[in-house]
Amino acid sequence: MIHRWVTLLALLAVLSGCVTETVKTTSVPTLATYETELADDEILDIAIAVFDPGISEVDADDNIYPEIRRAEATFIARELALVLDDQGVWGASRVVPSADYISDIIVSGSIEQSDGESLVLNIEARDARGQLWLDKAYSGSTSRYAYQQTQRVKRDPFLGVYRRIANDLILAFQALSREERLAVRNVARLKFAQSFAPDAFADYLKTDESNITRAVRLPAESDPMMARITT
Repeated sequence: MIHRWVTLLALLAVLSGCVTETVKTTSVPTLATYETELADDEILDIAIAVFDPGISEVDADDNIYPEIRRAEATFIARELALVLDDQGVWGASRVVPSADYISDIIVSGSIEQSDGESLVLNIEARDARGQLWLDKAYSGSTSRYAYQQTQRVKRDPFLGVYRRIANDLILAFQALSREERLAVRNVARLKFAQSFAPDAFADYLKTDESNITRAVRLPAESDPMMARITT
């Protein structure tokens, strides 16, 4: 019972952001960024879906509090979005309700383990075409000292986990050619247009047997319907 309360207090501390600079955890890597200035039309937006809390098959003896896990699912997505903002590469990084959200890149994940001392996340990232960027488990560990509130400088005890995810996303981005980046943006833009006017834009996209979507054609720059949808 004592251990359960210690774990609960530790998790509540995470949710309130009360963490310190003197974190005893796995190493925190330097946050990678893009080495050269990007053209405006190559900058991609990225969305992080609220994480699956991983409680669908939880037993009563697992010492997991569903309410805390659900709060963590949003908290972790928000912390990752903040790290992605710090990279200064993405056009916009936002937390969204689900992976069905239309964005240039969508990151989804589930909490495999979270007990205040260890965090394990299963992460998947795909671009608007359906191309897989990441499918990987990330883990980190810390100690009770990470939750002390006496330090002046504070940070999330699992910052290293979020930075490793962000750095892998940059690697995937760097592997794309300019043409591929433009293709991602075009598909996302057309999917957004289809969501508003499915009949008008029905034949602009094609999905192949590998579930990869490509733009068959693009609307004219002066297309009035596209202008109304995207402004």
